Amino acid sequence: MSTQLLAGAAKVVITPHVGIDLCGFGGRPGPSTAVNDDLCAAALYLESAQPALIITCDLIGLDRGTVQEVRAGIEAATGIPAGHIMFGCSHTHSGPATPCIVGLGKTDPDYMAVLKRKLIGLARMAFDGRQPCALGTLREPVSVGINRREVGADGSISLGRNERGKTSPWVDVIAVDTMAGQPLARYFCHAAHAVTLSGLEISADWPGYAQRTIERIYGDGCVALFGQGCCGNINSEPRGTVAIAEAQGRVMAGAVVKAAEYVAKEPEVEIAVGSVDLAVPCQDPPSVAEAEAQLATFKQAAADAIGKNYGQGMMTASDVLWAERRLALAQAGATNLTRPYEVQAIRIGDFVLVGLPGEVFVEYALQIDDGTAYGETATMAYANDNPGYVPTAAAYEEGGYEVQHAIRFYGDTMWAPASERVIVDAALELVRSLR
Repeated sequence: MSTQLLAGAAKVVITPHVGIDLCGFGGRPGPSTAVNDDLCAAALYLESAQPALIITCDLIGLDRGTVQEVRAGIEAATGIPAGHIMFGCSHTHSGPATPCIVGLGKTDPDYMAVLKRKLIGLARMAFDGRQPCALGTLREPVSVGINRREVGADGSISLGRNERGKTSPWVDVIAVDTMAGQPLARYFCHAAHAVTLSGLEISADWPGYAQRTIERIYGDGCVALFGQGCCGNINSEPRGTVAIAEAQGRVMAGAVVKAAEYVAKEPEVEIAVGSVDLAVPCQDPPSVAEAEAQLATFKQAAADAIGKNYGQGMMTASDVLWAERRLALAQAGATNLTRPYEVQAIRIGDFVLVGLPGEVFVEYALQIDDGTAYGETATMAYANDNPGYVPTAAAYEEGGYEVQHAIRFYGDTMWAPASERVIVDAALELVRSLR
């Protein structure tokens, strides 16, 4: 049953201090040296029969433990049930290291402590500012990304450009206005890695420019929130300069504003929230002999990196620890391994926002969108956790960085190919249950 929508929105700056380690790229020559532009966190509170809170952050990602801690703090401060709170991160590679990724930058515990307090306060501001509002959702064609799994002449996969590869060339928009017609919030979801920039300056990359452009267009009182889509195999395109990131932000902002201006906004919108916790199957560790050989290789690489590149030394030292854990699993004969994985969904009228943890391949979003009976289903990745790459089953046979190498920054063993079916089926069932 639809009732009058209440909504509130808020934003806070979460820029860390200069000198903090950045995260996302390996082999950086040192910590951050300057702030190019501020990082922000934003919140959108929605209530109509049920409450829902969406929080987005200009960060590489958040780990499950941090999300659970902040959810509990928000519930204590506002009464919003922890299970009705969805976190998303832009996955900027020019932001501070956080606990979800190891070896690509050292996490600053003082920064994380402040961040947690800010996120709880942010939620309280959005909750306290709730008022009667009208809401509309719309999908608008746009793209700032390209499939990055380039196929070589020999069939091998490398990080590059695959113009024939799948993308999701659109942006999904939630537009919220006050009953007086004042724009209150513009949430938008699009899939493209935030990797246009790659230096030592702190930046929200193209999503930050998009959010700031939207807020400049609408003026004071409107909060823009970016939810990164399933961009595990999608990079922003082109890459390299601040000017490019600014242009990508303007292109995206134009599509978001167009959608928000065209869509009809209704004051009575039904909200429903649900989630399911999965134990997703993982691959068995390698043989003891293979694990020993891998450990020896990483130890040599770590020794070679001593006294050289700052980031390379950090990464190779972390690789050794990872290889030691893998060897221990192999020696113990570990099998039937699983990892926790939360699938969450928020239904807003005929629109559904699905949240999936990790660096999810775009095919997941396409399958979920095609498999539901709703008008639009947007899938936000990096939601509530970042446990690593979540490839399709087909990608395991193809190989490539996401399948074969990236796991050492996230966990001990990679997901099993069967994980695709487990996650997609759970998401579809969850969405259907919210009708």
